[in-house]
Amino acid sequence: MIRFAFARPTAGAILTLSVLAASPAVGQQYDVLIRGGRVIDGTGNSWFRADIGIRGDRVAAMGDLGDATARRVVDATGLYVTPGFIDLHSHADRAMTSEFIEARRAKSLNSQGLTTVVGGADGRNTVWPITEEFAALGEMGHAMNFVPMVGHSTIRRLVMRDDYEREATADEIAQMKEMVREGMEAGAWGLGAGVEYRPARFSAPEEIIALAGAVAPFDGFYIAHQRSEAAMPLWQLPSNVNDWPVDGLQALEETINIARQTGIRVVASHHKARGRSAFGRSQHDTIVVNQARAEGLEVYLDVYPYETFGGGARPMIPRWSLVHDSVDTSGGRDSPVYGTDGIFDDARMHLRRRWAEPETRKIIARDIAWIVDHNGGPERVVVLDYPDSTYVGRTLAELAAEQGVTYHEVVVRMTLDGYEDVLGGAWTRGYGIHDVDVVTYYKTDYTATSSDAAVSGVEGVPRFASRPGAHPRHFGAFTRKIAHYVKDLQAISLPHAVRSMTSLPARIIGLSDRGVLREGYKADIVIFDFERIRDRATILEPDRFSEGIDFVMVNGIFTIDDGEFTGELPGVVIKKETGKPVS
Repeated sequence: MIRFAFARPTAGAILTLSVLAASPAVGQQYDVLIRGGRVIDGTGNSWFRADIGIRGDRVAAMGDLGDATARRVVDATGLYVTPGFIDLHSHADRAMTSEFIEARRAKSLNSQGLTTVVGGADGRNTVWPITEEFAALGEMGHAMNFVPMVGHSTIRRLVMRDDYEREATADEIAQMKEMVREGMEAGAWGLGAGVEYRPARFSAPEEIIALAGAVAPFDGFYIAHQRSEAAMPLWQLPSNVNDWPVDGLQALEETINIARQTGIRVVASHHKARGRSAFGRSQHDTIVVNQARAEGLEVYLDVYPYETFGGGARPMIPRWSLVHDSVDTSGGRDSPVYGTDGIFDDARMHLRRRWAEPETRKIIARDIAWIVDHNGGPERVVVLDYPDSTYVGRTLAELAAEQGVTYHEVVVRMTLDGYEDVLGGAWTRGYGIHDVDVVTYYKTDYTATSSDAAVSGVEGVPRFASRPGAHPRHFGAFTRKIAHYVKDLQAISLPHAVRSMTSLPARIIGLSDRGVLREGYKADIVIFDFERIRDRATILEPDRFSEGIDFVMVNGIFTIDDGEFTGELPGVVIKKETGKPVS
């Protein structure tokens, strides 16, 4: 029987115990009664022992419930009971609006203890207007709750169409602001952005400030994949940078300035110090955020618990070197000139010729050096799949030393001799984040947990099916937060970790009845075995379920029961019930 890892809610030791003492203890009837667990209530306090009585979709009572009875009793002795986990940066919306029921069950995510996910990741809605997204979500049901957001990239593309490689005009910004207002009135919670990606990366900061300001009357918040997380953005290379590139710290300061200009809550999402050249930047980042918060600005981070980033394998070769008849490096790595996926006609011929030209070889080598550094350096870039199986599991540094060449030469050789239909000839993944930085972020009380993960391994979600290079976060992010950073490294406490997954994201979003285990709150609950909790997904085997999560409940209904999926789809679209601006 497959077992799944569940995180226990943190206990509200003093405040909550006073509430528990007043709870009815005898003779009550509940739908579900969870007995004897170590309750971590999500507030950050230590665990306490309590029974939990559930009626319908809410927690009806907590404390010593004595002779209470229920249609279903769960013995949680020795286990931790926590609020359901909330993911601030999720790509689950692609599956939750799918026509495939298995995709909507979202097992790879729900099995980590996730009960609520935030939509609009990287500024993208699945459909627009947002009411159509609501309809698609509700049509067949889904396993987790969904928090809708207005996607900046979605509305920017609708307003500017294909003419988006420029700053928006005042009239275009006005049109986008009206779409933001419509989305907020329909029930969205704020504005999501992805300003390192097309089409949003061409926006001026003033555009983002104007649109973020449009959610302020609704008490909305702003969450962003920022303009850069490294020494320069993803779409740039040394060969095409003519002026000072935006680095990760400048991107963070832009996010903070949005809070300063609009007064709303802001989140630097899946925040990281990306690339070997950025290792250690977390110390500077936290100083900057601390200063902003001291200024009175509500600035938050969310961080996923890995040292590797990106949804798929990371090619180490500059794509421009595989196309064109001349050395044209304009467009960086996301230009339509070469597309975003796949290999190109005569690619090997182009690369072989260019690598033989001394001056062009220097340009290619410099770009390779940057890409490899961005992915953690030659000692941290691992080959996942290659025609010569002896390469698998080896780093670029190891292969270079063995072959007596530079790692740049290894990258070129793999491109020339590897898989013809794979960019770079090999599937590779780098450890471009360092645990030193992850821990620094996690120790703060304003950093939430996220996954940046989609539903994986099921029909109907082909981009995230099991494949070489898939990120293990699709199956293990939230369980890894506990297994690695609480248990292995002992860098943070269990109550601190649970708070970062529950009440903190609920506070950031504005949810008033989720994220804490308390009477009257929604019955989104996780029960897990701390000794057994463990993420099992790796970069070589990314589709392995976690262990230790025994029960997951969404709105009072089990989606995982004693380690087994139930197939239930009890999730709801959580709309912000304002209807009009907050007075």
